[in-house]
Amino acid sequence: MTYDLGASYRAARERLSALVAAHGPALDRTVPATPDWTVHDVLAHVAGVAHDAATGNMAGAPGDEWTAAQVARGRGQSADALVPLWAQHAPTLEALLSGPNGAMASAAVMDIHCHEADVRHALGLAAELPTEFLAWAGAAMRDRLAQQVAEADLPPVSVQASDFEWFRGRLGRRTAQEVSAYSWSADPAAYLDLFFIFGRATRPLGEAQQA
Repeated sequence: MTYDLGASYRAARERLSALVAAHGPALDRTVPATPDWTVHDVLAHVAGVAHDAATGNMAGAPGDEWTAAQVARGRGQSADALVPLWAQHAPTLEALLSGPNGAMASAAVMDIHCHEADVRHALGLAAELPTEFLAWAGAAMRDRLAQQVAEADLPPVSVQASDFEWFRGRLGRRTAQEVSAYSWSADPAAYLDLFFIFGRATRPLGEAQQA
């Protein structure tokens, strides 16, 4: 059965919007996974992604300057303003994701779920990401690493870890030591630079595990 990326993004958007609404006083709390950002900054980023996708402002995506501009724009707006703007612009992205070319924008689905987990952790909550999402993300992360390993002319390697750990680890929410502690079929040292997509965490998050 095909995984509907647009529906997955929309569900995550609705969960994160409800989370922000329920924790208004905590929006200035620092997010440990992205320590330069507060919860409000994360909201500005994810809302900004939908805005930029809807308006065609994709130059530099998904680079640091593109992302920083989203956060800067959102800092002058309240959460009560950002959430409706996100809802206004998101259907364009969600329609793309649900369409035949949705896979080309699948990083947006990874991104919103990653930040959902980041925000939940910042608020002292367990991740609770949908099982269906984790199954899709885990498979995608495994397949991409296998491709990268082949492209680098390294011997094939298998890594035994939960879908949640694959997702959080590859997106930089784990340290090199934590990832090395997964069950690898070979010495992980030669593979770590490939494993981490956005760099590695400098210290453990202390994040609650999700099966």
